[in-house]
Amino acid sequence: MAAFCLRNSGMLLSRLFLSSGIEMDDDELARFVEHVDKDNNGIITFEEWRDFLLLYPHEATIENIYHYWERVYLVDIGEQAVIPEGISKHVHATKYLIAGGVAGAASRTATAPLDRLKVVLQVQTSRASIVPAVKSIWKEGGLFGFFRGNGINVFKVAPESAIKFYTYEMLKNVIGGNKEHQDIGTSGRLVAGGLAGAVAQTAIYPMDLVKTRLQTYACESGKVPNLGKLSKDILVQEGPRAFYRGLVPSLLGIIPYAGIDLAAYEKLKEMSKTYILHDSEPGPFVQLGCGTISGALGATCVYPLQVVRTRMQAQRYNSDAAYKGMSDVFRRTIKHEGFRGFYKGLFPNLLKVVPAASITYLVYETMKKSLDLG
Repeated sequence: MAAFCLRNSGMLLSRLFLSSGIEMDDDELARFVEHVDKDNNGIITFEEWRDFLLLYPHEATIENIYHYWERVYLVDIGEQAVIPEGISKHVHATKYLIAGGVAGAASRTATAPLDRLKVVLQVQTSRASIVPAVKSIWKEGGLFGFFRGNGINVFKVAPESAIKFYTYEMLKNVIGGNKEHQDIGTSGRLVAGGLAGAVAQTAIYPMDLVKTRLQTYACESGKVPNLGKLSKDILVQEGPRAFYRGLVPSLLGIIPYAGIDLAAYEKLKEMSKTYILHDSEPGPFVQLGCGTISGALGATCVYPLQVVRTRMQAQRYNSDAAYKGMSDVFRRTIKHEGFRGFYKGLFPNLLKVVPAASITYLVYETMKKSLDLG
C-alpha cells in the first residue's frame, strides 16, 4: 500500500515496538507518528516513511528506529518539539539536581552567620545567651568567624538540596502513578517530602558532622584545624562509625521537617494561586512568603531533635562528659536544663531558617523556570 491510515499506522507500530521490548504510551506513539507524517494529513505515505529512514544507518531494526527518533526529536527546534520520555527523564534529572544545588548553596551562604550562632548556642550546656555568643564568635575570628565552616556547609548543602528536590519530584511522580503534574494531595506530599529529606540527609551526613565539629572546635592555641586534618583525626581516633554519630535523631527530625516544609510550601502556593492570585502564577514575593511560613513551621516542630543531633555530633570521643547515646542526651538535658534546653538557639535558628527557606524556594523556582521545568 502507498499509504497508511494514521490510526492503523499507530497500531502497527505499537505492535512492532512491543515485539522489540519497547513500551510506548499513546501520547508518545502519537508524537512518533506525527513526526513521520510531515504534511500532517493523518496519512503516512511511502515517501514520508522513506524520507524518515533516508539518513538512517543500514541496520534499520525497529529498536534502532526508536532510539534514532529519540536523538532526532531531542534537537528538534520546531514550535511543537517535545522531548520523548526515554530521554526527558535523564534531562529532567540533571536539571532538577542543578536547580536544587544552586538554591541550597545560595540560601546557605546568605544565612551562614546565623547558622554558626545557632550551633554555638545549641552545644552550650549552661544558660545560653545570644549577645555573649556573638561577642565570643567575633573575638575568636572577627567577621570571618561567622562564616567558619561555610565552605563545607555549601559543599554539603548543595548536593543535599539537589538530592532532596530531585528525589521529591521523582517520588511525587511515583505516588501519582508516574503522571506528571498529578495532584497527590497533602498526605502524598508529606510522604514524598519526608522520604526525600531522609535520602538527602543520609547521603551527606558525614559532611554535616565534620561541619559541626569545625564550627564548635576550640583549642588553646586558638587555631582551627583545616578540613582535611579534622576529617582524618575523626577517622583515626574515632573510627568510620563516628561520621554517622547522631544520624538517628537527625533522620527522626529531618523526615517530619522535610515533609512539613515541602508539603506546606506547595499547599500554601496552591492556596495563594487559587484564593489570592485567582489562578495566576505566584511571583517572587508570594514564593518568599510561602517559604517563610513553611520553613518556620517545620523547623519549630522538630527543633528538639536537632539539638540532640548537634550535641551528639559536637562531642569528642575522649571527653569525660561524652553522651552514651540519644536517650542519654534527652535524659541529661531534661535533668540539668529542663525542657527549655531543647529549644536553645531556636530564635537564631528561626532567623536563619526563615530567610534560608525563602531564598531556597525562590532560587529553586527561578532555576526551574530558566531550565524549562515549569
